[in-house]
Amino acid sequence: MAEKTFKLEVITPEKVIYSGDVVSIIGSGSEGSLGILPRHAPLVTALKAGSLKIRESQLNEVILNLSSGFMEVRGDKVDVLVDKELES
Repeated sequence: MAEKTFKLEVITPEKVIYSGDVVSIIGSGSEGSLGILPRHAPLVTALKAGSLKIRESQLNEVILNLSSGFMEVRGDKVDVLVDKELES
């Protein structure tokens, strides 16, 4: 059975640093750790600087280190807007 996914875009003022279909993400929300799965309720939240764990499939995970910013969840799409990608 195919995994349910949603579209994720991570965007800085200069460029899109990540775009793809993902199974889940975990980030550092302003109130603590925040996980997003397919069909999540609509949400807009501030993000603290930190890691964004992106699970593309059961076997593949990507970790981005990002500055603070915002996340918007709507329908089957999540946009993460940050100032920049931080060095690992």
